[in-house]
Amino acid sequence: MNIRSTRFALLGPLAAFLLVTRDASALTTDEFFRICEMGEASCSENPLLNAYVGGALDLIASLDEGTDYLQPVYCTDPRTLFKIPAIVEYMEQNRHEYAKRNAMILLIRYLEENGRC
Repeated sequence: MNIRSTRFALLGPLAAFLLVTRDASALTTDEFFRICEMGEASCSENPLLNAYVGGALDLIASLDEGTDYLQPVYCTDPRTLFKIPAIVEYMEQNRHEYAKRNAMILLIRYLEENGRC
């Protein structure tokens, strides 16, 4: 088994554990980065974190395009703004300020700061 398949072999059970044992509460920033620290790749390259952030971006974009539910959070074209590695790096740089809060608050802060509304 090569290193890459070993990494995915470890992430699969971890993802299943998180999905099965957690209640419906969101990850705190500390929990988000604890997942990162378990892997060998940088946080911005961690596939589990990328999927988590990507899912949040998909939800925000869906609400923005399909409903009047949200006030504008971003005005920049999502194709240029929704760069997951840049978002995760931003979250990592600001993680201590939001350690015990929902990790996706940092995603919203990123969009507010970089979305040019």
